[in-house]
Amino acid sequence: MRDGHLGYRPELDGLRAVAVVSVFLCHLGMKPFSGGYVGVDVFFVLSGFLITQIIAADLRAGRFSLANFYERRIRRIVPALVFVCAFSTVAAVAVLLPSELKAYAASLLAAALSVSNVWFSSMTGYFDPAAATQPLLHTWSLGVEEQFYVAFPLLLSFAYRFGRKGVSLFVCGAFVISLAMSIALTPDNNRSAYFLIHTRAWELLLGSVIALGLIPAPARTWQRESASTIGLFAIAVAVICFGEKTPFPGYAALLPCLGAALIIWAGGTTIVARGLSFAPIVFVGLISYSLYLWHWPLIVFAKLLLVQPFTPTQQLTLIAVATALSILTWRFVETPFRRRAGAMSSRKAVFAGGGLSLGALAASAAMLVSVQGMPKRFPEEILSIAAGAQDASARRTDCHFDGTLAGDFDKSCVLGAPVAPATIVYGDSHGAELAVALGALAELRNESVRELTASGCPPALDFTYPGKGECPAYNAKTIEHLVALAPTTIVVAANAVAWTQEYSVDFTRGLEAALRAMSSAGHRVILFGQVPPHPNQLPVPATLARQAMLGTKPETYAFRPDMKALRTLDATLAGIATAAGATYISLLPALCNENECKAAIDGAVLYFDDNHLTVAGEKLIAAKLLAPVLWPGETAAQSIESGKPGTLP
Repeated sequence: MRDGHLGYRPELDGLRAVAVVSVFLCHLGMKPFSGGYVGVDVFFVLSGFLITQIIAADLRAGRFSLANFYERRIRRIVPALVFVCAFSTVAAVAVLLPSELKAYAASLLAAALSVSNVWFSSMTGYFDPAAATQPLLHTWSLGVEEQFYVAFPLLLSFAYRFGRKGVSLFVCGAFVISLAMSIALTPDNNRSAYFLIHTRAWELLLGSVIALGLIPAPARTWQRESASTIGLFAIAVAVICFGEKTPFPGYAALLPCLGAALIIWAGGTTIVARGLSFAPIVFVGLISYSLYLWHWPLIVFAKLLLVQPFTPTQQLTLIAVATALSILTWRFVETPFRRRAGAMSSRKAVFAGGGLSLGALAASAAMLVSVQGMPKRFPEEILSIAAGAQDASARRTDCHFDGTLAGDFDKSCVLGAPVAPATIVYGDSHGAELAVALGALAELRNESVRELTASGCPPALDFTYPGKGECPAYNAKTIEHLVALAPTTIVVAANAVAWTQEYSVDFTRGLEAALRAMSSAGHRVILFGQVPPHPNQLPVPATLARQAMLGTKPETYAFRPDMKALRTLDATLAGIATAAGATYISLLPALCNENECKAAIDGAVLYFDDNHLTVAGEKLIAAKLLAPVLWPGETAAQSIESGKPGTLP
């Protein structure tokens, strides 16, 4: 069995540079690099190739040692990881609020135990808003690699006993099984498919296939040139064309992975390889591990403090700071520990030092959790502002469907006075707090409200998207029930921003069809407008608390969403409502001026995350905008007074 030459190949460091720069620019929010997260997949293929080369060479020479292999991995991975995690922990204590610090501590423990991918798969999706405040989110990929390093050497050394056929069967079989699971699980279980080893192992095993020579290397120059050119093009297409809505990994991950494999397979004599071997590019590849470790915590902490999307100057500053820190870490942390010199010259010292340093991280994490995120760091005023995150509907667990309960009216909730509901709230998660708020307002008038809301299922007929295949049935059943009711008032709420960005035609068509069906049945239908989303997917209560620490009071804090896009969407929704015979109520006049939007009014925090209004916020807005429509006999002053925080039942 032949494997690739073990000599240094500078173009592979160049490929590392392409990978890490793609990831960094993607995370900075540079639109031409929206798919730059595929740089991680390139890293996986490279890691699989290089690790397999080393193991295979040692097995052939009869000198393979697990202890030696793991010593190398500790020297390579642990020092820089511990160093960056230590910095991140200090920054986290300074910047994060108690609940955030507890979540950070849990992720720190996961990173120390090499299970970050498992932890984040249970907590958040890679593109979910919560990910924006996780400084160690990027360590998920280290978890995948480290788990691969635990199992793969053992299995490969066992397969070697059966010769080439045994190795081929093991590597190719594992590759096919993992790829099949990735393809099968990505559409409906994207979080697990994205983070976990069983759906990512094929990417590393693809590198193994090349390293073991299971696919003969191209013999002709044109073959090598074609392979490397196609490979680089494939990576570029993925980086430029993919985005957070791309179902990933699954089939889509084949493009960057095969691209990386083709470049590696083509060897170091091609035009692409020579370009990747350009000294400055190679140097970026040499510091790529440190740069990968540093870039994400810096971005997260900068986002938390700056709030608004980065300006070009801020992006360049972050690139410069991350690069400088990476060079220093590579020179004074990575390189010394890789060399067998000084205090870390012996294997025993490496294992002891690695264990103690990771143990220190784990102990720090446990301490931060045990003290509940150190709330005493902050004055009560700051904690009170942050508590706005808890002002979501208390009835989400029993009144807010997950989309699988297909419009079951028997399981829907009636909120307010113990009388037949005069109003129905129908929508996605943006209707949940609105229903509770309207229920409270209705109770003051001896009326009630029925809640028909489902998370991630906008009120649009025949509309679906990856991961929510149950929504069409839910909406069809709900509309069927509503159409059969005696005429009443139906308030419709949806996070239209989320659905018009990628699925504009299907969503708007489905929304209009739903509104038309209800209004044609004699109902008075009111479409409640779009809630302005907070920048960078940052939760508003935590942002207000941090800004208060910096001297900005909640009532004076204002954020700058894309007002042009919001007004365009507002006009679109108004047009849909009019065409369907419904009434449209815009939220923008109540929440925004020409350029900015409010996050707090009269001491009430308006949002509990980045795009959902709190119950108090919904009550204030509903009292001002909806109450005059629902209860027209009241004066505007009476309606607004009923929505003030002090009047909550």
